[in-house]
Amino acid sequence: MTEPITEHVESIAEVRNSFADAIGRARYGNDSTVLTSRGKRVGAIVSMDFYERALEALGLTAVPAEPKQK
Repeated sequence: MTEPITEHVESIAEVRNSFADAIGRARYGNDSTVLTSRGKRVGAIVSMDFYERALEALGLTAVPAEPKQK
């Protein structure tokens, strides 16, 4: 059985002010941060390992986006 992931829930505005903390929790603590907007869960910051395992489990492949035009 795997260890549970600690889930932090923060508004986008809160994360904007402490983005490095959310990245650090995902990278070093294997915790996730759920982003909310107006009380709705809209996204998540997770570790790269978690993301890659999720893609694999779902049978999906990530394709790099085209660079933005200036």
